[in-house]
Amino acid sequence: MYDLVLRDATLVTSSGRLVADVAIEGGKIVYVGPHPPKRKTRDEINAMGRFVMPGVIDTAIQVDPNGDPGIWESETRAALSGGVTTVIVLPGGDNAVVDKASAKKRIKRGAGRSWCHYGLWAQARSGNASDLLEAAQKKLVQGVLAYAGGDDSRAISATALERFANCDSVLGVQIDGEEGEVNAIGKSLLALAASRTRPLHLMHLSTAAEVALLDPVRGNLPVTASVTPHHLFFAEETLFGLSDKMTTRPRVRPEQDRRTLWTAIKRGRLDCIASDHHPMTGKVDRGVPSSELLFPLMLSAVKFGRLSLEGLVSLCAESPARIFGLENKGRIAAGADADIVLFTEGELAKVDTDALMSTAGWSPYADKDIAPKPEIVISGGRIVARKGKIVGDEPRGGFVGEA
Repeated sequence: MYDLVLRDATLVTSSGRLVADVAIEGGKIVYVGPHPPKRKTRDEINAMGRFVMPGVIDTAIQVDPNGDPGIWESETRAALSGGVTTVIVLPGGDNAVVDKASAKKRIKRGAGRSWCHYGLWAQARSGNASDLLEAAQKKLVQGVLAYAGGDDSRAISATALERFANCDSVLGVQIDGEEGEVNAIGKSLLALAASRTRPLHLMHLSTAAEVALLDPVRGNLPVTASVTPHHLFFAEETLFGLSDKMTTRPRVRPEQDRRTLWTAIKRGRLDCIASDHHPMTGKVDRGVPSSELLFPLMLSAVKFGRLSLEGLVSLCAESPARIFGLENKGRIAAGADADIVLFTEGELAKVDTDALMSTAGWSPYADKDIAPKPEIVISGGRIVARKGKIVGDEPRGGFVGEA
C-alpha cells in the first residue's frame, strides 16, 4: 500500500517540466510516471495546477548558537514551514564544530530536535586540519568552512588553508574584505582548486570582483559558489535603518555588486542560494534571520522575471544536493527521499513579522511584497506543513551523514 500519491502534479526540474503522478511509500519516492501501479493508498493529493519540486536545501544556517536545543527545534521548525527540508548547519556558536568530538556533540544535540534533516559544517582553524580531515572522512561533517580576509577573527591564512586541500568533503571558503583583498584571495583559491577533485565552494559571494574571477574558470575547475538573499535583495545605499542589525560577513555591498550577482544568477553562473540564517540579534551575529523566507523570496524573483522556475529548482535543491553529496535529496525520482514542496505562483503579499516562526523577532524583509510559503511541504513522506503552518506532530529530521 502506498502512503501517499500526488496526482497530476507538474514536476519542475532544472531541465524542464513534466506532468506526472508521484507515489510515496516508507519515506521514499517509489514511482514517478503517468499512472502508478494499481495499489491502495492511505492518502492522496490532487496536485493538478500545482508545481512540485524537491525540498529546499539551505546550505548555511545557524540553529545552534549557544547549545540550546530549543533554539535548534524552533529554527528548523520555522525553516520547514517555508519549504526547507534539509539544512547544513554553520559551525560557529558557543560550541563550535572544530574536531570529531564537537561534531558528534552537535549531531547528538540535533537528534530528536530537528524538524529538518541536517548535516554539519566544521570550522577550519590554523591547527585543526588533521582532526577535520578525519571527521570529513568519517562523514561526521558534510563540509569544512574556512573564513578568509577582512578583519574577521575567524580568518585563517592561505598557508593554513592549503592544509585542508585534501579534505574528503566540500571545502567552503567565505571571502571578506575590499576588492583588492578579495581579488588576491580569490586567485590563490583558484590555484588551490586545481589540486582538488571535490568542490571548492565559495560561500556568500557579494562582489562583482568574485563573479569576474569565477567566470573564466567555470567548468574547468571544481569550483562552485553560493549567494545569500540579503546580498541579492539589499544594497549598501538602501539599508536605511537596518544597518545596525544586519551585521553580516561579508557586508552588504553597493548596488552595482548586487546587480552583478543577479546577472550571474540569470546566466547560470552561480550554484546555490543559502540563507546565512542567524536566529539571534546583536553584534555577535553575522547573518540575518531568513531561512523560512528563502523559498518565498526566490519564488518572488521568478515572478519578477529575474529567475526561471527551472533555475529556482537548480539553485535551491538540485545543485546543493549534488555539491554536498546528498544522493537521495534534491530530485523527484524513484528511490529518492520523499522531501517535496508543492506550490503555485500566487499573488505576492507583505511579510508580516508577527506571523514568522523564527525566534529572532525581526526580519529585514518586513513589509516587503514576496511570494507566500508553499501550499504543502512533505518531509520523509509525511505532510508536515500546509500554507506556512506546521501540521506534523513532532520533529523527525535525521542526520544526513554517518554519525
